[in-house]
Amino acid sequence: MSLPARSHQPLSSRRASNPAEIKLRPWQQEAFGTYRDCVLRGERAILIEATPGAGKTTAALVLALHQIKRNGAQRIGIVVPTAHLKTQWALAAHALNIHLDSSFSNSKGILSGDYSGFVVTYQQVAQKPGLFRRLTAGSCIILDEVHHAGDGLSWGDGLRAAFHDAHFIICLSGTPFRSDSSPIPFVSYDEHGFSIPDYSYQYSRAVEEGVCRPTVFYTYGGNVAWRDEGGDVSAAFSDELDRIGQSRRLRAALDPASGWIELMLRDAHHMLMQTRREHRDAGGLLVAADQTSARKLARMLSTITSTSPVVILSDDSEASRRLKNFRGSSEPWLVACNMVSEGVDIPRLRVGVYATTVRTKMYFRQFLGRIVRRIPTLDSLQVAHCYVPADPTLSRLAADIEEEIRHCIRPKAEFDEDFRKRESSNDDKPEKPAWEPLTSINSGISSVIVHGNQLTLFGGVSHDAEIHQVVTERVTARLDERRTRAEEKAYLINEVRKLVNLYHKRTGRSHAQIHASLNAQQKVKTQTACTERQLRERIGIIRTMIERA
Repeated sequence: MSLPARSHQPLSSRRASNPAEIKLRPWQQEAFGTYRDCVLRGERAILIEATPGAGKTTAALVLALHQIKRNGAQRIGIVVPTAHLKTQWALAAHALNIHLDSSFSNSKGILSGDYSGFVVTYQQVAQKPGLFRRLTAGSCIILDEVHHAGDGLSWGDGLRAAFHDAHFIICLSGTPFRSDSSPIPFVSYDEHGFSIPDYSYQYSRAVEEGVCRPTVFYTYGGNVAWRDEGGDVSAAFSDELDRIGQSRRLRAALDPASGWIELMLRDAHHMLMQTRREHRDAGGLLVAADQTSARKLARMLSTITSTSPVVILSDDSEASRRLKNFRGSSEPWLVACNMVSEGVDIPRLRVGVYATTVRTKMYFRQFLGRIVRRIPTLDSLQVAHCYVPADPTLSRLAADIEEEIRHCIRPKAEFDEDFRKRESSNDDKPEKPAWEPLTSINSGISSVIVHGNQLTLFGGVSHDAEIHQVVTERVTARLDERRTRAEEKAYLINEVRKLVNLYHKRTGRSHAQIHASLNAQQKVKTQTACTERQLRERIGIIRTMIERA
């Protein structure tokens, strides 16, 4: 259950000569309401944080349309992390009768008159900020997955210079992020360096509202062996290792030469075939650590499935075409590296294999975003199935995501204590010293994580059909449950937190001062003592304060 949204009428658009209303999801209407409030206050930038797969592209394009039609913006400029996303954005815009140049070239620097704008990469903008400052004066800018603006040392400065004269800037992100050095332009941060979104839409709510699929995680254990500068090493996933040891154990498990990953791939394929009984063109996605691993794992998958998976590599000039063809086909498997980690919209993907050594929350959630995109026309529960090694960090990330559905208690901005170190560390990169994987043993499923509950081996259930039936029953039962009072209050407290962050951004008042003011108005000593009714009142009070700010 969620708080009722303020009523905002969805925008209308004209496709060709046929007027048609753009149907917005409830969260997209709420986001538009937040955007409208920002415009009325004279602000020129907004950060919308919405879980991967929820529909950020449509939401952003609707805001951009409003800027063009109602607020005098001259054109639309969209900036994306990778080149293959340019075509995807152009296609989405075309569906709303917005024509964007997705092949814009810095060397030519000219936008023809039959385009409403362009789609370029962050790298293009950083290379020629002066060019884009000239092109985007008075324009509406969309910065897709804006946390990537911190990927290059000069990218942030380039964005700031390029869009200094923009009319309005829409920042998008599928995950919370923080700044560990230079803040990303047009984004506000709290005192801990975490981004403060103007509007946030969590995965928990997306599942409850049927926008995203619920996810079931299957973790695999066993003994993994490798040889390094210290000699031969063997460790189970349940063994406690230091960070370097954990990294090497995961790397060895995922190396096809160790043999460990074969069983996990077989089980993932069997689940995909089981899923295809209800969703005949369902697909699977395997994300590998690097291009060499991707090719090797694709060969292994080909042997297991007796089919040739579609392999997408960034250095392949045909990558974008292959990706587009896969989206509209019934091919069972897609193998890739980073090209499908963000933004790629392939709703038929239902099974994911996490075969990369990257263990950050941001990357893990972006990967899940590829398999949780719900198909409205498919009449089934549409559970997403994710296969991961039983690495402690990955298992914790899986449990944390499902806890959001169950409790709505962990704020999205609460990263692991060592988030900054893991984001910037080189532990997951190939080590320079002599290293090689040795024959390893995969013991099979060690646990199944359903809505935060870890179900060890299902008491002996091992057949794919039985596992599929059990997890379906568990997911169905959970989605049919009502929240307990404790869960509902946890949700309301999280809403208060987001609104307090927003008011802090608007006014500069500290969080302590804001809460003190709320306590005084409600005549309570602390928020902890608030009843459910008082928490709802608190939300109303802070919303009024924001509107008057």
